[in-house]
Amino acid sequence: MIYDRRNDLHAPRIQVILERRDEVQPFRDGYNFDQKKQNAIALQFLKIINRQTDHGYDVEGLFVVFSAFAPLALQEADSKISEKEIESLKRRINNPELWEISRCFGQVTFMLYTNAQVGKNTAKGIKAKYKSMYLELLKPYDEFGYLSEGNFAVDFDSKQNFDENFKSNWFYYYK
Repeated sequence: MIYDRRNDLHAPRIQVILERRDEVQPFRDGYNFDQKKQNAIALQFLKIINRQTDHGYDVEGLFVVFSAFAPLALQEADSKISEKEIESLKRRINNPELWEISRCFGQVTFMLYTNAQVGKNTAKGIKAKYKSMYLELLKPYDEFGYLSEGNFAVDFDSKQNFDENFKSNWFYYYK
């Protein structure tokens, strides 16, 4: 559990950090966090800090959030892969239909030039090959051992889709 009070937040926050994403799910109520569970955590925090006369915590509007460590650790591992390593992977793949390997928030997308190429390469089983090659690149950076074939995926998309539907803008694409 982490307490923080950043300047850009309107209220102090308690982050309850669990290990995996599936462990966070019981603390959700649909898309949002379960308010009863948030209140219960906040109440316990207040009980603990109120044992001290001068605890120094700002608790006005205390906000409780739940997150998972494993996805963040995998994102961190992915961020350690250098552009030089990505360029080397592209050369090893040696597919003239591959435009870009895009990475954002731990998500890896192999961008081909056209939608037709996406369909063709998917049908040929190329995605599994690329996934395996990317995992090989990523494993040395997985210091906590969270990475596995089952919890890692790559996507295929196209420059055509990127240009036509996202105005060739990565911000819009990952929004």
